Amino acid sequence: MARRFALRTTRDRLLTALVVGAFAEILWTIYLGWRLPRHYVAHHWDLAWVGLDVAEILMLLGAAWAAWRRRAVLILFAVASATLLLLDAWFDVTTAGHGDFLESVLVSLFVEVPSALVLLWIARRAARRLFMTNFYDDELGSLPVRKVPLTPRRDV
Repeated sequence: MARRFALRTTRDRLLTALVVGAFAEILWTIYLGWRLPRHYVAHHWDLAWVGLDVAEILMLLGAAWAAWRRRAVLILFAVASATLLLLDAWFDVTTAGHGDFLESVLVSLFVEVPSALVLLWIARRAARRLFMTNFYDDELGSLPVRKVPLTPRRDV
């Protein structure tokens, strides 16, 4: 009983922290939208873009390694890769100059967004396979059965 109460209060704290964080982010976004200049000269522009691309490369290599080794961390790498690709597409399009806008839109629509969707599909498939392997009992049909305990069992 005490453990169940502790888990419940931990969940409540987590939910409260997430909602407070989202609200703080809303306020910060409104403030930035009001205060940021329309035009800004960015120093280290090249470092920012190369850094984003390096992060994408590392996550894609991590996903490849995890797929090769059949590790569940593939889910994390695939979602992170997809997120970075969508972020790259967003910033490509929103920061493109007049001469580069069409190219940015085309690369986003035909490379980055489809690649992100494939990675999310891979993550979903890996998560489903992980679930089915660990929690599904073939003898009972479609009933999910816990084969591997999620928490250590304490016998009283």
